[in-house]
Amino acid sequence: MPRLPYVPLRAEPNHRSEQVSELLWGEPQQILDEYKGWVLVRGRMDGYVGWVEAGTLHYAFYDGSGWGIVRVRQTKLIYEGRTQGWVSFGALFPQSGCWHTAMGRYWISSAALIPWKSRPLSLRLFYRVFAGTPYRWGGKTPFGIDCSGLTQLAYRWCGRLIPRDAYQQAEAALPVETPQKGDFVFFTAHGSQRISHVGLYIGRDKILHATPAQGVHIGTLRELYTHTFHSFRTLLTQDFVI
Repeated sequence: MPRLPYVPLRAEPNHRSEQVSELLWGEPQQILDEYKGWVLVRGRMDGYVGWVEAGTLHYAFYDGSGWGIVRVRQTKLIYEGRTQGWVSFGALFPQSGCWHTAMGRYWISSAALIPWKSRPLSLRLFYRVFAGTPYRWGGKTPFGIDCSGLTQLAYRWCGRLIPRDAYQQAEAALPVETPQKGDFVFFTAHGSQRISHVGLYIGRDKILHATPAQGVHIGTLRELYTHTFHSFRTLLTQDFVI
């Protein structure tokens, strides 16, 4: 898992390469390869693959206290009694508030955690955390986030694991004609059939999403002049048999 509050995940093993996502504190990673001081990893929560600097990850040990997710915009990270930095909304911890690692113990206040389990998606609470957050390509924190990072964290908050990118999220959801609050709204760029933007439906033809021009905000289905509405989609909430 990352040993920093969040770590850039890059397309290629160098600092000039595009940031394709971020790793948040507590996200487990599978090591696939190493190259000149870089490590290729695959996220065990979403299968996303990218390169991080060697030394930004370390081994951690779960204490069996149950899983918790950070519910506040940010909270102090304490390493062996000293403030190490901050971790943000969506980071994962044992409910004890302590990660035991090969480097020592990392703590946050247990008051900043709630149990990580299936729960209704509270769009009002989620918007309070992220309102006004600037847009950052590949971002997944209240300090900078992209459209699919926003939707991924929203569903992580309510106990659902979904893919990282917009088109992948569309493939994991079922098209519907009449959306409910919290459903996905997908868009394509003008002249393209590839899904490249996603938001969360909040009712009355409005969506919560992140755009380069306005960051995280509530807008209308018709405000995107660079994109065309594609579909409403919902995650399946039960198993089906045929």
